[in-house]
Amino acid sequence: MTQNEPELITTANLTDDIISPKSAYPNIKSVVTLFFVFVLYSIALGVLFGIALIILDSLHVKSQLLESLFNLLVYIMSQLLLIRYAIKKSKKQSPQSVRINFKKIKIGLIPVFIITAVALIVLLDKTTSWIPMPVWVQKFFEKAFTKDVFSIATVTIAAPILEEILARGIVLKGLLKNYPPYKSILISAIFFSALHLNPWQAIPAFIGGLFLGWVYYRTQSVISGIIIHAAINVTATLLLFLPKHAEGFYDLLGPTYYIIAFLLSAIILFVGCKIIAKASSAPAVVTY
Repeated sequence: MTQNEPELITTANLTDDIISPKSAYPNIKSVVTLFFVFVLYSIALGVLFGIALIILDSLHVKSQLLESLFNLLVYIMSQLLLIRYAIKKSKKQSPQSVRINFKKIKIGLIPVFIITAVALIVLLDKTTSWIPMPVWVQKFFEKAFTKDVFSIATVTIAAPILEEILARGIVLKGLLKNYPPYKSILISAIFFSALHLNPWQAIPAFIGGLFLGWVYYRTQSVISGIIIHAAINVTATLLLFLPKHAEGFYDLLGPTYYIIAFLLSAIILFVGCKIIAKASSAPAVVTY
């Protein structure tokens, strides 16, 4: 028994190191810091590209398409810099924690992810109107998203990949080692909604972040979130091509049919969650 004691103590210490908040990045304080780092990166890059656009404008080579390209570059660079920052911090605390989970998922879950994503969009259709949007803000969003190839690429390709790697692959993964699943998913959803930097997108982003966080916890794969996130953003983008008088499911379907679609979507989302939960088992202890 005496010979085994050192081994038992070592195993216990190793376990403590794995689940200790000191051994994994990030904790709550780190998440807050990460958000402000994102704001600083966004401002700095926005200023640099803004100056570049002013110079191009003075040379009479500025165009809306070029501006959209610059917006895409600013977004990609700010996200990549933030991911790099988070990985460096994570590596400092534990070299093992930087491995992002791109675990293969069951092929049969892909249509479930897409269908539940569309159902979620229907359920969240009116959430952006919970906070009244000033006219100048609406014009700003219309100018920022001009339905060109670069704007669409930002929303449907760059955002799902980069945001899922950051919010779920790094942030949520680390939080799950420090806190209970419900608390970790809640914190990551708040962080995800804050990344949108405006209250009108923050509400649906928060609710969507809860769902994406839960799916990541169940599947332990960033791929799941990328598929769902892309399906949500593609659906939302397609809605922008509707006539001005029908910019969402409610306006498109009308009150009566929207209520029916809302109830059907709630059922679809519930069944989808059941299928996802049955097809994937969340680990009792999340490992590196």
